[in-house]
Amino acid sequence: MTRPNMIKATKKAIKDSPKEIFNWYLLFCTCVWSFSGVAKGFDEGNIASLVIMDSFRSRFGIAKQSEADYANTKGWIVAIATAGAVFGCLGCVWLTQRLGRTYTFQLFTIIYIAGVLGQTFSDGNLGALYATRVIAGLGIGATTVLPSVYIAEISPQPIRGLLTLQYTCCQQLGVVFGFFFNYGVTQYHANTDLQWQLPTALQVLPAVIWGIGSFFTPETPRFLLSKGKRSQALATLCRFRNLPEDHPYVQAEFQGIENQLNAEIEVVAGASTLDLVKETFADLSNRRRFMLMFSCHVLGQWSGANAITQYSPTIFGYLGIVGTESRFLATGLYAVVKFVSVLLFSIFVIDFIGRRRSLMTGIVLQIVTLAFVGAYLRATTGMSVAVIEASASAMAASRAAIVAIYIHALAWSIGWFSIPYLVSAEVFPMRIRSLNVSVLMAVHWAMYFGCSRAMPSLLAATNRFGAFFFFMGICVISLVYVFFAMPETSGRSLESMDKLFDHPWYKVHKIAYPTAEDLKPAARRELEPESKNLEEAGMADHAERTISNQEKDSHRA
Repeated sequence: MTRPNMIKATKKAIKDSPKEIFNWYLLFCTCVWSFSGVAKGFDEGNIASLVIMDSFRSRFGIAKQSEADYANTKGWIVAIATAGAVFGCLGCVWLTQRLGRTYTFQLFTIIYIAGVLGQTFSDGNLGALYATRVIAGLGIGATTVLPSVYIAEISPQPIRGLLTLQYTCCQQLGVVFGFFFNYGVTQYHANTDLQWQLPTALQVLPAVIWGIGSFFTPETPRFLLSKGKRSQALATLCRFRNLPEDHPYVQAEFQGIENQLNAEIEVVAGASTLDLVKETFADLSNRRRFMLMFSCHVLGQWSGANAITQYSPTIFGYLGIVGTESRFLATGLYAVVKFVSVLLFSIFVIDFIGRRRSLMTGIVLQIVTLAFVGAYLRATTGMSVAVIEASASAMAASRAAIVAIYIHALAWSIGWFSIPYLVSAEVFPMRIRSLNVSVLMAVHWAMYFGCSRAMPSLLAATNRFGAFFFFMGICVISLVYVFFAMPETSGRSLESMDKLFDHPWYKVHKIAYPTAEDLKPAARRELEPESKNLEEAGMADHAERTISNQEKDSHRA
């Protein structure tokens, strides 16, 4: 059976929905919350440029450090914010259940602004710079969790993926801001403190925009309903949908939210966090799900793409681009490539070729490009820029290596950048989903910190080229692991998802792609959206799942 075309299904769902639900107020709220994704990317692009500036190095007393000491200091300056992001991610998950999405978002926006201003006026004090980057990292960590939750809860089902995607795009837009703002400031304030202070301070501007905008965005209907504010929740939903309370669409969606919330409350009733942890690791199927996604986050971060982004001005310098301004321009274009490729491939590729094929394609491209860049750096070790420019073959190889870095950005966009998030949301049962996704996000930031911190020392210790071969080796391991262990999760029914994790990881490839039977419930929903038979089949599926869980509980007992 042919897999349902998600683009056609989305078009049909949009056509069948009331046109009022696609309104300017919904778009405004989405834009406000999505724009906070700029924080993560802006910091990446900005700090990558700052650490190579002569004015910055002189101001903080690191200009005269040895290469090894400078690599160590640079690693701490760049990576320390991601350490703060680990705690920001975990902290906002706890707070959002108590304060709500909007208040928590505003609180962490203030924390982020405080951290940015602290960096701007750290006045050459490395200790103050480290501390304020940790504070900013707390805010950055929260902006990687809260917007996706908010947008998913306010979006109409037919365009939920498209709206949530805007946050991801803003992350890469922030990288563009970081690099190009530095490029522009350097044009007029080179070799002054303003060269690094001004682009750092400019990070406050988008934060003020989304912070003020958040006061005009209401709490989500789902959270209001969870707090017993039923009438307020219904009124808010009507505002988002631009429809009256008695409209069938609003009534059906509100009832669906209420039923889902009641089901979640029932599912986790009486379960402590410790109980959910035990359920994750005591149950073989759940343990396999966790290990799959844990491995994906570790391998994805250590494939090197984020570290390359953070140190891209330095890396472009290795590849023959001389001059601070030229390197900023090259890294700005690199950020543009990532932004455009994330947007295009997320919309037009992933749903056509699936998660598994998309991820393997991206990893293969990473392996090829990392191998080429590593080989080029190995061949030109000890050669000066003048010697390289004097050789036609060396110059051709230099240009090819630069192109390879851009292709590597594209490879990351269609592979490790988004797939772990998509699959994490699909593989875990509802009962343990929230806990596991939170823990895995913390793992993501911890690995991000480790790789970012290690990158400058790795470049220095391996004569530059060794770092790229190291990342290539991780990608080779990733490709083997993904081939054997990663299933195609898109479109699968609940039952077929459970069957995947009844097998050891190295046997998943034999049943990785869904059969016609695995896709049958999804296909029936597309072809017969209002069929009574479908409703009965769904009830039977739910009953079978309940019985299966009861049998597992009895077995564990």
